Formats: sequence, C-alpha cells, structure tokens
Amino acid sequence: MWWLTQVHGDGIVTVAPGAPVGAGDPGDGLVSRDRGAAVVVLTADCASIALGSDEGVFAAVHAGWRGLAAGVVGASIGAMRQAGAVGISAALGPCIHPECYEFSEEDLDGVAALFGDGVRGRTSAGRPALDLPAAVRSAVERAGVELVPGVDACTACEGSYFSHRARGDLGRQALVVWRGEGDG
Repeated sequence: MWWLTQVHGDGIVTVAPGAPVGAGDPGDGLVSRDRGAAVVVLTADCASIALGSDEGVFAAVHAGWRGLAAGVVGASIGAMRQAGAVGISAALGPCIHPECYEFSEEDLDGVAALFGDGVRGRTSAGRPALDLPAAVRSAVERAGVELVPGVDACTACEGSYFSHRARGDLGRQALVVWRGEGDG
C-alpha cells in the first residue's frame, strides 16, 4: 500500500511494479498499474477522486481547492495516460459541499476563472461558497475523462464523515484504489 505526504499541490507519484511499499513522498496523486498495489489518499473536507482505466492503470487523488487550481486532476490523468491508460473514468468521494463551504470572493474568482462560474455557490446562510464537487467535475471533464457516480455526500453536513471545517475533526476518510484480478 502506498500513501503520500499530501501538500495541496499538483505533485503526482507513479508507483512502479515491485517498488517497495512506502509512504511519505510529497504529492497529491498516486498512479499505478501494479496488481499488487493499493494507492491511498486521506481527506476530511477535500475531494478524493478514484480514477481507473480499461487498461488497468488506476489512481487516487487528493484535491482541495489549491490542488485543483494547481492542476492535480489533469496531472494525475496525464500520468495515467503516460502509463498507458486510454479509457479513463473518475469517481468523486465525499467532500465538503457549497452549503457548508464559505469562501472568499477573491479566491472564488480565481477558481471560477479556471473552472467556470458553475463552481460558484452559496452557503446555507447565503454567503459566497465554493462548489467543490462542481470544480472537480469541471477539472475531470476538461481532461477528457468521464465522471461516473461516486459518493455524493457533504463531509460537513453528514455526521458519518470526518470534517475539519465543520467540527475540527482530526480523523480522515481513506480512499483506497487497487486493480482487481479481472481488471485490465
């Protein structure tokens, strides 16, 4: 199993077959095609994205707003393509939703400039908010990848998930992605 020291950026680590099991490389995406590998990212309110391909290449991505703005989704998909992936699908895990994610106008303008005005939302109190699922959807679509149904849950609203923003939780959800025996 491989995991990262997540840094809210666009760094991608490719796990080669037979590489020693390890942790701690800085980055926000892990890519592999090794049947013996499982790749893991941890999130509390940031988006976790599972990527898989018909060719057996797979990835786990940690995407907060800074990582999205830095291009972590496109970099992960690019690394998958470099590893031989053609038909790629993405699924979004639980993350904070706009009703709970107040965002500064300045930062929101920057994210909207990259991913379109569809990322603009409102909190339940009417304040400006980032629609993180919409930003992920835009990033995935711009990379030419299909977004399939995932877990449509707000980490802040739904008490069964960890949320640093809503409750100061120290725990994290783990997204684990691996290649099954019949895959690719």
